Amino acid sequence: MSMTEVIQQMGQHTNMLPRERGVTLPLVNIEDGSIIIRRLYYFTRVVPGEGMHITSPQYVATFDWTSGQLIGVKEFSAQISNVPDQPWIHSRPAFDSPDDIIPEYNRIWGLYDVLIPAIQANDDSKTIREAAKEYVYYFHRHAETCLLPYYSAFGGPFLAWVQSLND
Repeated sequence: MSMTEVIQQMGQHTNMLPRERGVTLPLVNIEDGSIIIRRLYYFTRVVPGEGMHITSPQYVATFDWTSGQLIGVKEFSAQISNVPDQPWIHSRPAFDSPDDIIPEYNRIWGLYDVLIPAIQANDDSKTIREAAKEYVYYFHRHAETCLLPYYSAFGGPFLAWVQSLND
C-alpha cells in the first residue's frame, strides 16, 4: 500500500471535520511489529497581521499500514509534554497557486513509500540516505514547528532514524 492510498483512506473518514482545519504530515511509528500511521487534525484561523493561528490537535486518524486497515478517527486526548504556550502560529511555505503545492506533497508521499520499508529492513544504503535527506528537507518545510512535540511523541523513532541517515 502506498502513502497516497493511506492518505486517501484517512481523508474519506475525516470529511466530517470542520473545513477550518489543518493536518500534520503522517507520523510513522512501529507498534507491536506493525507500522502505524497517524495524522493529527487541528483547527486554523487566520488572524490579520499575525498569520495563521492553529490549535492543539483535536482529532487523530490512525491507520495500520501493515494490515492496510483504517483503525479509526477519534478525538485527540493524549497529554504531551514540552508543548509551547499558545497562541501558535504556523507559517506555511508560499506558493503561487494551490496547484504548486501538489507536486511537493506527492513527492513527500513517495518518500514515505521508500523510507517505511527501509526502516523495516534496516536499510541504510546510499539510495535510502538520499531519500532521507530529501524527506528531512520537506519535513522542515511543511511540519508545523509548534507541533514538533507531537511529531516526536507519535513518530519520534522514525524521525530519529531518518535524521541519523543524514548525520
